[in-house]
Amino acid sequence: MDLPAAAIPAFGLNSYLLLSGYLLLVAAAAFAGGSSVAFLSLGHRRLQVLLSFTGGVLLGVGMLHLVPHAYLEFGRRLDTTMSWVLGGFFAMFLLERAFHGHSHHTADGGDATTTCLHDADAHDELHGHAPHPAHHEQPTSRWGWGGAFVGLGLHSLADGAALAAAVGADATHGAGWLAGLAAFLAILLHKPFDAGIIATLMLGAGWSQRARLLINLAYATAVPLGAAVFLLSLDLLGDRQQAVTGAALALAAGAFLCIAAADLLPEVQFHSHDRILLTVALTLGITLAWGITVLERYSHPHNRPVNESGQTVFQPAVKIQTGGSLTG
Repeated sequence: MDLPAAAIPAFGLNSYLLLSGYLLLVAAAAFAGGSSVAFLSLGHRRLQVLLSFTGGVLLGVGMLHLVPHAYLEFGRRLDTTMSWVLGGFFAMFLLERAFHGHSHHTADGGDATTTCLHDADAHDELHGHAPHPAHHEQPTSRWGWGGAFVGLGLHSLADGAALAAAVGADATHGAGWLAGLAAFLAILLHKPFDAGIIATLMLGAGWSQRARLLINLAYATAVPLGAAVFLLSLDLLGDRQQAVTGAALALAAGAFLCIAAADLLPEVQFHSHDRILLTVALTLGITLAWGITVLERYSHPHNRPVNESGQTVFQPAVKIQTGGSLTG
């Protein structure tokens, strides 16, 4: 049974160009984040403001953009949508637990490198207690960065699939050149921090600049690889394309909410300094996500045909069909 045209992710030439641009920028941001660890110092205050803003963007994109889009892709089945959102949240929680999640404190509580792993007593530092220098010693294993690389690599593969799904879903609903913008910004803002975690661990373990460069380059390709795998798999899914797109969007929403709620926002919440500034940054992040959602809504063409219920019927210019052919 064929799905109606609105149910199939639209990947015409414009969508492919847009997605390619997004992926190049995300890869560049990740590579820059990992490469800058050895010499860049944001400073504690500016880092916390940036993290607060990023947390707001992730929270807003997850709740205001990805969840509603997943709901539509699932045929307006709220229970199915929220089950997948919960699955994404829990999966990301387990992934961070398994690979020691990440923090963004500096080794001296001040202006050192961008990122490091959580340790057992990070709670003390989060609540303003004096940092314990012994907790930030270099990893006991030369390969200690491997767990972070695997965990964050899997996360990036999922981000790539989510970005491709978001571009396809938004294009299907007439977003044009704004398709996938919200998901793109959320991923773009977070990738430099993730890349910095791996680079920081390798730097602390004494790896050479060449080795750090190669691993950083490999990590930077994870998001494009995830998007490519998702697009190639669509051809094999047949009439399950809509459900898989909905699942990818819902899982991404859950993952974004987990990162914001369990990783970024607690760090901002428990800092006693600059409370107003950090709250403003968080609010601006949420506002940006909301503004993108509104902009996409009003960018949709108003001359689309409607069905008997008065709902707009979108007809994508190009749709992916089983058998590998693209039809106009």
